[in-house]
Amino acid sequence: MSLRRFVFSRTFLKTVLVVGITWIVLIGGSMLFLQINSRPWSECSVPDVTSLSKDEAFNVLEELELVPIHLDSVYSSSAVPGSILEQSPPAGSSVKSGRPVYLTTFRVTPPDERIAVFEGQDARLALNILESKGFKVKEKFEPNLILEGKVVRVESRGISLAPDDRRQRDSKITLVVGKSSNVKVMIPWLSGLTLKEATVALAKSSLSLGYVEYGDSVFSAQDTLMARIVRQYPSSSSGFVKAGTSVDLVLKNSK
Repeated sequence: MSLRRFVFSRTFLKTVLVVGITWIVLIGGSMLFLQINSRPWSECSVPDVTSLSKDEAFNVLEELELVPIHLDSVYSSSAVPGSILEQSPPAGSSVKSGRPVYLTTFRVTPPDERIAVFEGQDARLALNILESKGFKVKEKFEPNLILEGKVVRVESRGISLAPDDRRQRDSKITLVVGKSSNVKVMIPWLSGLTLKEATVALAKSSLSLGYVEYGDSVFSAQDTLMARIVRQYPSSSSGFVKAGTSVDLVLKNSK
């Protein structure tokens, strides 16, 4: 059979017709599938939910058949706690139903921060550390010749804080700084007092606590609390000294 006769034969034309119809069906079906899968009728504009509360934002997004997801939270003292800080996608974006919308909120409670300031540290440096952590710092100066210009202690509501103690941001912190003084004060008689009692007595006399030594009778934490002062230097008989002078103590358990 010649090529011309084959091309115009009924068999060839039938084959071409079947292949053509098959391609039309495949291409048309694919386009229809893509059209259905893309769901153009479900498109909506993402609303602006910033400044709304978390619950309000969730309600608004869910009514539009979007999926709100709380991603993270940050703290700001000037913001409304629990309100929306950021959203992704941003407001005005065109998305389809079922699209997740990621939300970042402002924290309801301030995070805890480590004090990280210790006795003897430079007062300016300590102040910068505390303020950078978000604490509201008040400086208080106390006579202390050894720790002049240095940190004597950090307090919160009258309670001394250790470097590893933690407080919430925006907490009020008192930074006690040592200073020199030419004022003369009398050394109190401390014999028989506990360390806590002696510390209070020294503070009232504008003196500072120096080196503390415990005798051989002190073994446990309970012994430490019960121990009494048996010796001090300078002694009360030394009379008057400069305010801020440190007083060294020796304590023993009377039992």
